[in-house]
Amino acid sequence: MVSNDAASRLSSRARPAVSDRSTPERPRGLSRRRALTLPPAIAALVTLGGCGILGGSAQAQAYDTDATHREVPLEDVPGAPDAAAACAALSESLLRFRLGEEPGGNVLNCPVGTALAVALLYAGSASPADGVDALLGVATDAGAGADADHVRDLTWSALQNALLSKDPSDAQLDNFNPEQIPDTPLLHIANRVLLVGDNPAVEQSYLDAARQWYAATTEHATRRRAKAALDAWAKRHTGGLIESSGIEITGNTRLVLQNALLFAAGWASPFTADDTIGDDFTLSDGTTATAQFMHDKRLLPYAQGEGWRAVRLQYAEGSGSTVMDVILPDSGTTPAQLPEGTWTAASAALDAVAYEQRREVRLALPTLDLQPGAVDLLAFLEAQGITLDSLEHIGEDLVVDQAVQQVRLIVKEEGTVAGALTEVSVTELAAAPEEDESITFTVDHPYVVRVFDQLTGLVLIEGIVMDPSPQGQ
Repeated sequence: MVSNDAASRLSSRARPAVSDRSTPERPRGLSRRRALTLPPAIAALVTLGGCGILGGSAQAQAYDTDATHREVPLEDVPGAPDAAAACAALSESLLRFRLGEEPGGNVLNCPVGTALAVALLYAGSASPADGVDALLGVATDAGAGADADHVRDLTWSALQNALLSKDPSDAQLDNFNPEQIPDTPLLHIANRVLLVGDNPAVEQSYLDAARQWYAATTEHATRRRAKAALDAWAKRHTGGLIESSGIEITGNTRLVLQNALLFAAGWASPFTADDTIGDDFTLSDGTTATAQFMHDKRLLPYAQGEGWRAVRLQYAEGSGSTVMDVILPDSGTTPAQLPEGTWTAASAALDAVAYEQRREVRLALPTLDLQPGAVDLLAFLEAQGITLDSLEHIGEDLVVDQAVQQVRLIVKEEGTVAGALTEVSVTELAAAPEEDESITFTVDHPYVVRVFDQLTGLVLIEGIVMDPSPQGQ
């Protein structure tokens, strides 16, 4: 428990405000010196499980900062395309890494979530870990003027802001039903810093930067209630697709960063459920499984290259620039056997297809409900030669001990629903056919699927589907 002397050294902004008896007291900002030593009254209130920012049983208390979120226009950041390209390369590297660990298994990732979680970890830092800026596609010498030291934050803040044009209201988020495609497409991204324990000792300047650049909320929870707080936030901000956090709270956990993504949109032309039938899907080992194939004949952007063909499906009006690209290797070839960069090249080729150049395609596409399980991002980053250290901007004697991502992707006749949760735990040191011919595009062997934002060039969700059958899902 924090001593009275220590509590008295906190600024008045860190003390609970007077409130009526029906509303729990809400602590405001942390000390401008070093955050956070919790006043006894607030610690007791959190221990009792008072209402937090998520309401009712959230098990966490909100903290304000003096910082306000800065909305950086995408057009003001010339390096954004390079960052989006780096995000696509990050995604491909992670998927190939995962296939090396689990050959023949379905793998999914949320590359924009990974990038934003890493960027959030180094919010406001002028000296991130080696390799971080390259991973995020940021040229550290690209800044000018007052923002010269904030190129990374400017770039990824602008990219995040560009995606938030379809952000749902609180009511839409609270009432979201993963089983139903909403009438209006939505794309929700949220960031949060959860401080854990009685004395997390986190720099206030870091919390301010997290808010300023990434609109991150800051909350506090006792160690005993931290897991429940993580679970509640994860479930709400992924629309129930990810029901619990992948982070294990330890005796040394000081804070946890969470990034959530929720995407839901109907097709511009929905498939007819009566036309969905079971058929064979050839697995990478040559055996077959039964998948449920949606069927339709429609005009689509179509491209092909050496060893692959691709089509693009458009979401309903209001989805903006978000599309789904399906990249199908030639029979006998798996997605991982295509040269590096092929998936991005396929999306670029589809970008170049003019409206009047669309082709008539007889499409057979499997339905999906994939949730492969938690991914250890630390193992992947280590394989890339990146260690998430240099955390002095957050506090003293800190290391990242866990970085976990969970993704779920649902593709059905009405549209697509996807949710992703990326978390980072920071702990104290312990010890071509003829133009006039129809194209048959039957996705009956392993393939790549990308939910791709054309405006920013960011890949929202990407995966390799090795087995779409119910037993593979």
